[in-house]
Amino acid sequence: MNSPTRLLQNPRARRFILMVALPIVLVVLGLWYWMHSERYEDTDNAYVVADQVSIAPQVSGRVTQVPVSQNQAVTPGQLLLQIDPQPFQIALDKANANLENVRNDIRAQQAELAGAEAHAAYLQREVTRNTNLVKQDVVSASKLDDLRTELTVAQQQIVQIRASLSGDPDLPYTDQASYKQALAARDEAALELSYTTVKAPAAGVVTEVDIKPGDVVATGRPVFALVMSGKRWIEANFKETQLTHVRVGQPVEITVDTYSGHTWKGTVESIAPGTGSVFSVLPAQNATGNWVKVVQRIPVRVAIDADTDGPDLRAGMSAEVDIDTRYNPLFGEADASQAPPQPQ
Repeated sequence: MNSPTRLLQNPRARRFILMVALPIVLVVLGLWYWMHSERYEDTDNAYVVADQVSIAPQVSGRVTQVPVSQNQAVTPGQLLLQIDPQPFQIALDKANANLENVRNDIRAQQAELAGAEAHAAYLQREVTRNTNLVKQDVVSASKLDDLRTELTVAQQQIVQIRASLSGDPDLPYTDQASYKQALAARDEAALELSYTTVKAPAAGVVTEVDIKPGDVVATGRPVFALVMSGKRWIEANFKETQLTHVRVGQPVEITVDTYSGHTWKGTVESIAPGTGSVFSVLPAQNATGNWVKVVQRIPVRVAIDADTDGPDLRAGMSAEVDIDTRYNPLFGEADASQAPPQPQ
């Protein structure tokens, strides 16, 4: 019979184990559990989040090409959608023709103004000369009145032409208001033509692709989504009672349900300024007679450290996070002060 068995058969040894050793072990284990539970905060109400953008055309029209398929990886600038460009090309051609006409009109007005000014100068000289002849009874007063009327009409014509030339006929045609307006219309038509080609704004994976050639798309209406490649983070929803010692910069361990054998390292990046219910479409109205207190949850954003050897993380995956608050229940916040403070 071995020695442990003989020891347990000894009444005094059994009494010592039950009355001294076992309580000490339980106290040590309990103390360890208490300190661990006070230092670490964890939750399984956490999910992987990724940047994503809705792909929405900026012009309406008929779709001619959809060169991507569901869940296809794309690169920046890759063609995602082609809208029939013909109506927009016609509009651009019209705008270019109008721009040319406006330029010719400005030049014609500048030439007309020069002629009008020369004619007005001639009439002014005639009025001056005939005024003297009327005094000498050589020319009738009615002729002088006709010349003055012609001069007034010529001067009004000059004013109108100058107004159509932005008040300054010496400006280059490219600086005239009418030309700038026509140029803006041309640029707008060119911009709308460019919008018929929808390209990927970043690398990622397209999803919710439910459009095909022949469909008509509307301005601003999303046709599919792009989940961007690269940065991933965790949005963990902690109970408000768990955030007493959580600070920005504290280390985090992350596990994802899909890859239970792999652990990611992370850092507390930010803590939301309010609970989820505060930002809901219909916030809770607690000023009621049948109010029941419910523990709220506050979103905590956790940055994931780069892990080139780790598996791919996909948006929406369920995760578990464990924050090391460095809080020591025996010495208070002494260790927690190592973490950067939460921004005010």
